[in-house]
Amino acid sequence: MLKVVLIGMTAVFLSMVAGSVKKEYGFMVAVCAAFMIFSYGLSKISVIVTEVQKFENAIGLNGEYISILLKMAGIAYLTQFAVNLCKDANQGAIAGQIGFAGKISMLIVSIPVLEALVRTIGELFS
Repeated sequence: MLKVVLIGMTAVFLSMVAGSVKKEYGFMVAVCAAFMIFSYGLSKISVIVTEVQKFENAIGLNGEYISILLKMAGIAYLTQFAVNLCKDANQGAIAGQIGFAGKISMLIVSIPVLEALVRTIGELFS
């Protein structure tokens, strides 16, 4: 976490300095820092996947549901990343549409879970 904080604080300082010369330079520094921090976070995903697989094996959960949850988390993080970049670039309309598309994508990915839930509820009342 210390690396992320240092990258972030350095980027803020450099963005302010570069932004005083030309606003686009400050924005590019911020975007580069955001990608660096994002890639650092992606490199740590293997730890999460390993732990989730341990839970799956210990509890005996269906791997399909764990996969769906990981996909939904990935969609949420990618969407939020893109929305934040758009907002930083003063493109609120595009940010809103990306957020909407992310929500629809998460709903589409979760359809098998909703289907299993409805099936289970139907079996309880029949």
